[in-house]
Order: sequence, then C-alpha cells, then structure tokens
Amino acid sequence: MKKIYIFISFILASILLNSFLYSPNIIDIITNQNVSFSLQWPKLRLFIEPFYAFSYYILTLERSGYVFALSSWLFWILALVISLSIHKRVKTKQIIVHCLWSFFFFLSIICAIVILPVIGPKLSVPYDYKVVDAHSHTIASKDNISTVLSSINYHKKHGFTDFFITEHDNTNGFYSIPCDVDDSNIFPGIQIRTTEGVSVLLLSKYQFRYRDYMDKSIKEMVDLAHSEGMLVVMPHWWKWKKPPLQELVDMGIDGFEIYNCGYRYIKEETRKEIIDICKKNNLLMLGSTDWHGLGYMANVWTVVKKNGDKNIFELLESRPEMRVIVHDVKGPQSPIRYIFEPFFAFYYYIVNTELKYVLNFYMIMSIILLFFIKTRFSEIVRYSSLFLSLFFSIVLFYFSYILSFNLMTNVIIPETILPTTIGLTVVWIVIWSLSDKNI
Repeated sequence: MKKIYIFISFILASILLNSFLYSPNIIDIITNQNVSFSLQWPKLRLFIEPFYAFSYYILTLERSGYVFALSSWLFWILALVISLSIHKRVKTKQIIVHCLWSFFFFLSIICAIVILPVIGPKLSVPYDYKVVDAHSHTIASKDNISTVLSSINYHKKHGFTDFFITEHDNTNGFYSIPCDVDDSNIFPGIQIRTTEGVSVLLLSKYQFRYRDYMDKSIKEMVDLAHSEGMLVVMPHWWKWKKPPLQELVDMGIDGFEIYNCGYRYIKEETRKEIIDICKKNNLLMLGSTDWHGLGYMANVWTVVKKNGDKNIFELLESRPEMRVIVHDVKGPQSPIRYIFEPFFAFYYYIVNTELKYVLNFYMIMSIILLFFIKTRFSEIVRYSSLFLSLFFSIVLFYFSYILSFNLMTNVIIPETILPTTIGLTVVWIVIWSLSDKNI
C-alpha cells in the first residue's frame, strides 16, 4: 500500500510542476522568442509514451554529451537493479544475470531508437509559409542508413515542404529519386570537402556536375557556384571554427547554419556571433536536420514566407526574412547534471510536455510495473530475449539487403550497423538459450 501512495505522490507532484512551469519551448533562435507555430505529435505517441519520450530525449541529446548521459543512465539502472535484488535477498549469481539483462536491454532500446522509424513532431505553419531543410543525406552518403524514399517520407511527415539532398561528395541520392515520385519540391545539392579541410553546402535549382567542384578551395567553389547560379552555405561552422567568419563573408559565402541536429552543441555567444554577421551582411541563416537516417525525429525547421510562385531556391536566392524554429526540451548541460542525468531528464520532460502525455506516461508505466510485479523474472528474461533476438535478426536482414545495392559507397552499415546487430542477435540468443526457471 505504501508503494501505491508513493506512486500517486509522484503523479500529483508532476501535475503541479506541469501546471506551474509548463512551456512548449518552440523558439525562433534568430530572435530567441517564442513563436505562434505549433507542433503536431503523431497519434502513435499516446500508445507508447514512455518509449516515445525516451526516444525523443535520446535523439535530441548533444552529441558531445552522449557518453556522459548514457553512462549516467546505466549507472542508475544498475544501481536500482542491484538494490532491488539485495532487498529481495537474491543470490549473487542471479544478481549478475539481472545486471547483464538490464545492461543489454538498455543498449538494445538505444539501438532500436536509432533504427526504428518512430515519427517525431510535425511543425504546423500557415499555408503562406514554406518549411525547408537545406542539409540532408541518403544512403548514397557513406555515413547514412536511409534510402531516398525514406528521406522523402521523413521530410513530409515532419512538416517540411521542401528540402535539398546534399550527399557527401556526390549527387547520387538526387539522381536516384524514382521517376514516379513528385520531385518538384526536392532540390539537388552537395556537401563537399574543400582544400582547407572543411566542407561547404552547394545548393542548386538544377542538376549540376559535382566533379567540377572537387579539389577546390572555398573561394574557388564560391566563385564557380555563383557563376552557375548556385548558393554556398557553411554548415556547422562551430565544428571547425575556420576560416574566420569575416573571411568567409569576404569570399562571398551566401549563408551559415545556426543550428544543426547532428552538431547541436554550440555556445550561445558563438551562435550570436554568426547571427550578427549574417544580419549585418544580409546572409542566409539556416537550421538543418543534417539527417543521416539515424533516428527518425526532427526538432528544427527553417521557415520562409511564400512570395508568389517562387520555389524555395528562388526564395533563398532573394534573401528573405527567415525563422529558424527549434523545439528544445533538454535544459542546460553541466557536470552535476550528468551525474544525475535520469532525474534531470525526467524533470525537463515534465515541465516541457503537454499534461495529457505526462498522465499517459504514468498510466502506461503503471501497467508495465504491474506486469513486472505479477510476472516471474525468469519469464521476462526468456521471452524478451527471444523477441529481441528475432528483432535484431530482421534488422540484420534488412540492412544486408539495402547494403547490397550500395556496396561501393556506404561505410556505416558494414562497419557499424551490421556488427552491432550481429552482436546483439547473438547476445540475446545466448541469453535466451541459457534462461530457465532457475534464473
């Protein structure tokens, strides 16, 4: 009975926090002000809220903090498992099994989040606006796991009206769009390496010969691109911090990213520096997904008002007023936060999530907890191990299949995805085969 009271207390505390501190946190990072646009969350979310909330949290983490955050989660999970096992006077051998199962189950959930197409929020804007993603990849890039059709679906489901396919040093993704697909709102581009050791985005209205831009300096690329009616944008400048911003402006750069889902960590003073120089020189400011197929959610949208029949390239070319909309619910990062990461993450979830989803979270978690209480741990281990071994076997087959069409270009699938799925398949088969009523 005491446990029920504790659980109810958590629910009431969450309702109070949400009632007084809730904020939708949909911000235009150019002006750093809230906007009137709203997010549409998929209906699926209501049925999988704990998994969905954790997925969105994982996929919007700062890349620089992944190791610290996930290590903190593992520490607290294992501490909880050990404490409960000792409290129930479980044998040492069983404690070890519990810890191993918890460790690999957590890792498997992370991998499932990265692989599964769990749809994120869709930005709702008035009809007279366009929403663009100027930086995305397909499997034609060596470090992407998504097909061109996946990319099209991804952008459509997240509210983008237009997007550019900017492969690493090639344009194969754009050329592989099926002929029966409407590509009027898909534009060619490329993320190409320069002789300075950085990369730039080339955005085009028409198809172009990317080989003409190989082995060139930034200045040479800018001059050639402008002569062919293209735009040149510097992606995630804060990753390299070279060349200096003013030097890029003097070279004729057309704009900068001020937010990138692949490289979210940027100091506010650095972002302000980029925004100020863009405003001073009437340059483009873009927020990009930099989508590589790893996770199926977005939290940034670049919004431009329509102007007659102009397409998105023509709009960008005219240097329109832009909004870079970001949904950021993580809260500030700090060393003390990483120690207590699960607790901080849950707090920011409570104060930045609509109440109906918070209540749904508790409802589903109560069902899960009841299931764990009423079911023998040996049965949970056995059936979850069987399910996960089958899941990763299917994933292994799928990625082996799509790799067969991209053997010469893709690197991340054979070097990372396949070894990981093989390893997890074997791990769960072993755990399943060893599990019995005595665990």
